[in-house]
Amino acid sequence: MIMCSILLNADHPELNIRRSYFIEAGQDLFGDWIVEISYGRIGCKSRKKTTLLSSEEAAKRAVRKHLRRRESAVQRIGVGYVIKLFHGRDWLE
Repeated sequence: MIMCSILLNADHPELNIRRSYFIEAGQDLFGDWIVEISYGRIGCKSRKKTTLLSSEEAAKRAVRKHLRRRESAVQRIGVGYVIKLFHGRDWLE
């Protein structure tokens, strides 16, 4: 069951930057928590990373960690990420 979904895009045509970053977190059938990250250039095949965690709190920490890294995109790649989809607001508190 998906508890949190966040889609971020970084788009700057002049710099040829078109990136997408998608985070999903939820519980599987066995009660374990999964955080799945999908990222890459918009229009191309994306890469995926899946992390298996033992608790909801650990999953929330992992989601926040990934979002903090995306906040520094302006310094790293020259353009910031914009939220396109957000479900699970209580996960950021």
